[in-house]
Amino acid sequence: MFYRSTLAALTATLLLAGCSHKSTQAPATVEVSAAEATPAVSEFASGPTQINVTHVVTRADDGSSVILTIDGVEAGTLTRGENKELFVPEGKHKVGGYVQTLFGLGRVTIQSVEVTTKTDQATHVSYSVTRNKPAFALTDKAAG
Repeated sequence: MFYRSTLAALTATLLLAGCSHKSTQAPATVEVSAAEATPAVSEFASGPTQINVTHVVTRADDGSSVILTIDGVEAGTLTRGENKELFVPEGKHKVGGYVQTLFGLGRVTIQSVEVTTKTDQATHVSYSVTRNKPAFALTDKAAG
């Protein structure tokens, strides 16, 4: 019986000693330049043509936020029921995105849709989940 209490005392001592360990180093400070502090979203804040991306809420949607990508470049986060206006140069673009997996250990890429933008009209794209399959689709007008 004595060996059990000794083992428990030793284990408790090691756990408490590990918790009380303090670092003698000062916390590192990281200087961030203005270019690094500005996310890639600003790249899509102005431009001659507009792409409206709408997150259409469906019963199969689990409420995950989608990180939008335009031509492979992150363009911001699209939350459930949200509409994003992105501005790009005129021409062909791929609108897609991905969703972070549990605990951010990976991601699920959502197939992109190719759109052609024109200066005189906005292009509308909807994101929805049907039968557990997420997809982007070109639409005639804003979903609502």
